[in-house]
Amino acid sequence: MLHKTLIIFILLWGMIFSEEENDLTILSWNIKMLTGPYGWVHNRVERAENIVQALKSSAHYDVILFQETFSGKIRKLMYEGLKSIYPYQIIPEDPKCLVRSNSGLWVMSKYPITLIDAISFSNQKNWDILSLKGAKLYSVIQDEQEIYLINTHMQADYKKKYNNIRTQQYTEIYEKLILPNDKREIPLILCGDLNISMPVQLRKMLEKLKLDNGPLLGKLQFSSIGEDSELLDYILVKSDNFQFESIERKILDISKNPKSLSDHYPIQGIFKWK
Repeated sequence: MLHKTLIIFILLWGMIFSEEENDLTILSWNIKMLTGPYGWVHNRVERAENIVQALKSSAHYDVILFQETFSGKIRKLMYEGLKSIYPYQIIPEDPKCLVRSNSGLWVMSKYPITLIDAISFSNQKNWDILSLKGAKLYSVIQDEQEIYLINTHMQADYKKKYNNIRTQQYTEIYEKLILPNDKREIPLILCGDLNISMPVQLRKMLEKLKLDNGPLLGKLQFSSIGEDSELLDYILVKSDNFQFESIERKILDISKNPKSLSDHYPIQGIFKWK
């Protein structure tokens, strides 16, 4: 009798354990850490210190993807403050040309993370030409599942709409990053400041890249801070032969004074699977 009871207990425990959800939590954030001299007037050091404290006080993530971290000094300051939680990082490479800055795409992670591939956009306009904007493809392994992450920052508008430039840029992401590295059993998550606010323009991108968007939880439905608040930051997904049990996206207000951190709110993504 005892033997049968033990077998039943083991079977039930196995069923419970097999249904346990695995998860990946990510944060994507444009933190406006520009190079000097323009960046000096935006309180970079003070804001960086505030961001470190806000991240240490908030929920911890598996991976944080930053945009506009052009300053090596600021990255070093922030890494020193956060490396006990996020010991792994991949920094943007500085170009050989002194006139231009790096891509500003920086990733920090709790666990080992690998850079698979990277591109620089072939066309940029206005102030964007001063940096090597592009996209980076990373690989992380979470709960024995490999997941691809793309971090990107696309063309901004400067009183002129640059929809055509962004279309060219996300086409390059698709043709140079997604297609060459497509493995249907590996889900792909694309994050970043896309500088796309119009639903029709976002829909065109989703169709081209074969990505899915989803609703935002909570009251905050925009990510830029200011008079003309817009939703510019996204977490998009491509999971052909892989099924997520749930995906939650949320714009976060993690400070009583958001402008003391950045001109963007961060966006959080929580992915769960069995």
